[in-house]
Formats: sequence, C-alpha cells, structure tokens
Amino acid sequence: MNRRLILSFALIACLHPLDGLAQPLEQDPDSLSMYFDLSEIVITAQYAPTDSRSALHDIRTIKPDVIQRRAANNLEQLLQRDPSIRINQDPVLGSSLNLLGVDGQGVKIMIDGVPVIGRQNGNIDLSQINLANIERVEIVEGPLGVSYGTDALGGVINLITKKSQLDKLQIGLQSQVESRGENSYQANIGFQLTPNLLFQVNAGYDRFDGYSGDTLRSVTWNPKAQTYGSASLRYNLAEDAHLRYAFRHFQEDVTNLGEIRRPQYEPYAFDDYYLTQRQDHNLTFDGAIGEKYYLQTIAAYNQFKRIKNSFRFNFEDASEELLDGQQDTSFFNAIQLRSTFASQYAESKLNFQLGIDLRRDDAIGARIQDTLDANGGFSSISDYALFGSLQYEPFRKTQIQLGMRYAYNNRYKAPLIPSINLRQSINKYWTIRASYAQGFRAPSIKELYFNFIDINHFIVGNLDLKAEKSDNIQAGISYQKSSGSQEVRFSLKGFYNDIRDRIGLYEYEIVDGELIPATDTTTLLYTYFNQSVYKTQGLRLQFGRNFSDFRFNTGLSMIGYYNEDHQDFADIDPFTYALELNTEIAYQVMDKGPEISLFIRNNDKLITYFPEINEDGETISAQRIQDGYTLIDASIKQTLFKDRISLVGGVRNLLDIQQTNVSAGDGSAHSGNGGVALVGLGRSFFLSARVDLGLF
Repeated sequence: MNRRLILSFALIACLHPLDGLAQPLEQDPDSLSMYFDLSEIVITAQYAPTDSRSALHDIRTIKPDVIQRRAANNLEQLLQRDPSIRINQDPVLGSSLNLLGVDGQGVKIMIDGVPVIGRQNGNIDLSQINLANIERVEIVEGPLGVSYGTDALGGVINLITKKSQLDKLQIGLQSQVESRGENSYQANIGFQLTPNLLFQVNAGYDRFDGYSGDTLRSVTWNPKAQTYGSASLRYNLAEDAHLRYAFRHFQEDVTNLGEIRRPQYEPYAFDDYYLTQRQDHNLTFDGAIGEKYYLQTIAAYNQFKRIKNSFRFNFEDASEELLDGQQDTSFFNAIQLRSTFASQYAESKLNFQLGIDLRRDDAIGARIQDTLDANGGFSSISDYALFGSLQYEPFRKTQIQLGMRYAYNNRYKAPLIPSINLRQSINKYWTIRASYAQGFRAPSIKELYFNFIDINHFIVGNLDLKAEKSDNIQAGISYQKSSGSQEVRFSLKGFYNDIRDRIGLYEYEIVDGELIPATDTTTLLYTYFNQSVYKTQGLRLQFGRNFSDFRFNTGLSMIGYYNEDHQDFADIDPFTYALELNTEIAYQVMDKGPEISLFIRNNDKLITYFPEINEDGETISAQRIQDGYTLIDASIKQTLFKDRISLVGGVRNLLDIQQTNVSAGDGSAHSGNGGVALVGLGRSFFLSARVDLGLF
C-alpha cells in the first residue's frame, strides 16, 4: 500500500473531528453521568497510584479493550501495532523490539514492577510474555534509570496484572484458533475466600505448528508449544493497603528441524530442540502509611533456564543420536528487594520519595568463564542502590522533580544517575512536560564472561567493559478532554537520546597482553568493546477522538538514527530518518452491536551505513537498506449476555507481508546482494471466544 495514501487517509480522519477541540463536549443537563475509568490510573515510576493526566512522566497505557480487539495473546502481538515500537523477528531467538530508535537491550520489561530476566542476544523474547491475567500495559519512553536502574536507558514497559474482582467467584475461559496453525486456550478462576482475602489462578496452553513458504523439512518459523500459569493470594490489610504473593510459571518447547543431508545414501539431518523455563515469585506490600505516606516493598526471585540439545536424526531407522558436546544449558537466577517510601502531603509544595534496590544476578553454564570466581561455569553480579527524588511545586500548576540514583556494583563501576522532570498545567486540558535524564546499561554476565569457542565461533567476554551511559532530553505538549464516553486527546513530543560507550561485538587482537579492537578485520576472533556512539532524535505526534460508538487513534513518529560514519565520509548526513505511522479505527454498529476495528502500521525503510573496502583497496561508505512495509489487521467483536461472552474474529497481516528485502553495498557491480528480513507469517484468520462468569 502506498505510504502517501495512508498518510492522507490518516490526516483526513484527524481533521474531520477537530471542531471538538474548540467547543466543549455537550451533555444533556438533566442527565446524571457517572464515568470512572480505572485504566487511567498509572503506577510506573510514580510516588503512588496517580491519574495519568497528573503524572510527571508521559505514560501511555494500553487498555483491556485494546488487548481484546487486537486478540493479542502475547506481548509481541500487542506491541506489533504500537506507534513508537518496531518489532524485529528471529526464527530461533524470537521477537525483539526497538523503542523510538533504542533497541531492546536498552528497554526494561517488567511485570508488576519486577524485571523479566533471560535475555538472549541482549533481548527478551516478547512472544514468551503471555498476556493471561494482564489488565493493562504501561509504557514510558526515555530513561528511568533513577527509579529502575540498568537496562532502562530507552524506556520501560510494565505489565500490570489483575488484582481485584467484583464477584465472590469469577470464572473465565478463552479459546482462540488461527488459520496459520496456532491455537490458544486459557482459563482463570478468582475466589474471594473472605472479604479481605482473594485467591486467583490461571493457566494456558499455546501451540504453533510451524510455517514455511516451501516444502523443505526445515521451516522458516519453527513449531513451538507454550504452557503457562500463575497463582496469587492477596490480603487487604486495610482499605488502601495490600499484601500479595504471586507465582508465575512458563515453559516453551521449540523444534528446529534441519535439512536432509545425503538424501541418496543413508540420509540424516541435524535437529535442534530448545527448552525454555521461567519461574517467578514475588511478595508485594503496597499501601498508605497513615494519611501522608505511601510505601511499596517488593521481594522477588526469578529463575530462567534454557536448554539446547542437538541430535543427529537417521531416516533409515528413525533413530536419534545426541551429538557429543552439543548440549548447552544456561541458568539465570535473580533475587531482588526493592522498597520505596514517599510522602503525600496534599497541602504541601514539597514531597519526596526514597528507595532502595538490592539485586543479585547469577548465571550458570558451561560457556560462562568467570576468572574472578573459583567455581567453573558460574558467575554472579550484585548491585546495591539508593535512589530518591524531591517533587516541588513552586507555583500552582507547576511541578518540578529532581532525582538521583547511587549504586555500588561488585563487577563494574556504576555511574551516578540524575534526572529532572517538569510538568506545567496551562489549564485543565493542556499540559507541558519536559525532562532531562541519564540512563545506563550495565554489562551483562554474557558480555563480561561469555566463552563460546567451537568450529564456527570464537567469542570471549571482556572483563574491562564499562556501563553504557545515555543523556536524554524530551519536551512535549498534550491535550486531553473527556466527558462521559467522549474524549479528545492530542500530544506532540520531541526527543534526543545520546548513548555513549555503547557495547558491541568486534574482532580483536592481543597487544602487550591486552585485548584491543583489531586493525586487521580478518582475525575472526571476537569480543565486546565500549567503542561505538549511538544517537536518536525525532518527533512523535499522537491524536485520538472517542465517541460512544466510534474511536479513532493515530500516531506518527519521525525517528532519526545516528550515522557514526558521517565523521569519516562527508557525503553522509549525521542522521537518517524513518517515518512510522500507526492508525486504529473502531466503530460499534448500533447500541450493543458488533464493534469493527481496523489497525494499520506502516514501517518506513531503514538505511544504515558501514565502511567497505572496494576492489582498489580503498575504504568507502556503503549502505544497507531494509525496505519498508505496511501491516493491516481487522477484527469484529461482539459481546453477549451483558458482556459475559465476547466473540472476536478477524484477519492479521491482511496484505500477506512475510519478509522485506535488504540490500547492501555501494551500488556498484561488486556490491553485496543483501538478503531478506523476516516480518511475519503472512495473512492469517483468527476466531476468539471468551466467557466471563461472575457468581455470588
């Protein structure tokens, strides 16, 4: 689909209802309206649960109705159409994200404030984070290093689970089938054991049969099966104080079948099997202490295990043989104690927050070679941090927040992290927000102590790595006006992000006993260095207009990616820009009729530069261009029996986009041909049925 056509369509749809910005939303003066939307309350990086319009940070919330309309079972499916997030796909490592130009290793993903562990190649596989029992998702763009420490230099995504219910006994069942061979089944039960004690449990199973555009044994998208479940027990100590224990379990089995070798004589193939397991425990207290203070304490233990087994499969007798040295097992454990104490002086101009964050990460695996630890195949990193902030209101409608984080780490020098946030209310509809914040990403255990040497790889860790540091500046203006079910929203934000000492994988050589970046790039020996600089800048525009039967939301991001090679080549601009467009339209046919939704996401082409040696031995600038593409989803939702039954049917990836072309080189006859980048499985039809029963 032509990108200009999509932009024109979005512009027309935006301009049509703009008359509502100049006039108040009318309501019958004789009517009584009681409208309260709990999903407008946000908690990420706040002193206490706060109305999103009053939050110092610009927090976007993906609400439950959006999750249902998108028929999203996991975080990948939900964020695929988000206006500031771009999803990348890998058949083995899964899906990863890019948030306003910052890749996934710089974005912290949490569930109820507890970080998700188990990064592969620096990223969390989004398809492994299921949305069972998830109430909403909060997204903060920009560093939150003061509040959450490492990995939050690009932003934070916080999944908030369901913690309450209206009925004494609540039962939910959900089933979803897709034409691409993916089936999902979920069940949940919530029971109020006493007026102050709530027990909730849920379980689910997802299965994908695999997909490929050809008939080869090896497929592009590997078959996988996921089993997951959670349980929680919440006790109300008081009306505004709660104690909650939660447990989550996840298991995924992925099959990666190899091509048939020597098909004419004793054929065989090499097959890989991946097993991933996660277990999370957390105990949380949150609530008011008296009338003027708020306390939240989280004690968490997380475990991640990934096992890879490689077999030789013999077709003549259908036997499997485990290959010597081809079993790879990695364990990661994390223990965390985090506590924040904040004041809530309603009449005071000054409030504060103090916090501690104590964390230890362990890694166990044959490829972990920590020379500082006597135990082979084991390493640990401990981080102990104090953080706090002051929130000052010098004038009515003006808020300033200063924050600072100090940490001690036993393996690297942790930087001191400051931040400043400003919020200015022009009136009850218009708000200005601005911020400066530093963020950092600590070297991972893999980057410090990884040792991967075989016939095809030679990668070692580097003990001398420093933490990445970033400076981020944001400024924006927003408008929000609501009356009953009608709402108008508008926001415009500019951002600049500068990441220094960025960690990357480079070829190395040894000089005087030290590892240094290689001048000869044919050593095929690799390690990690703090060598590159990375910057992003741009604008993000969002507009939304909701009526009782019509919703329109659109977002446009112009992201500039820094070209480090521009310092050596005069013809390269400092930044290369990409345009990202997201549009969502929902219309409900008559009262209680079906709701029709359309989701459009356009990803612009990505251009990056890299040095290349031509046939004359000269170093020249070459381009890598990944073509853009457009994703369109459509769905129809119908609720029955007072919303106790919900049916959603639709199509994903209407244009059947499966991959996009990648070209590389300087455009000469000797340039490389590039390849393709995977986008998705292509067009798929789905049908979802959900039943919610409230009893007693």
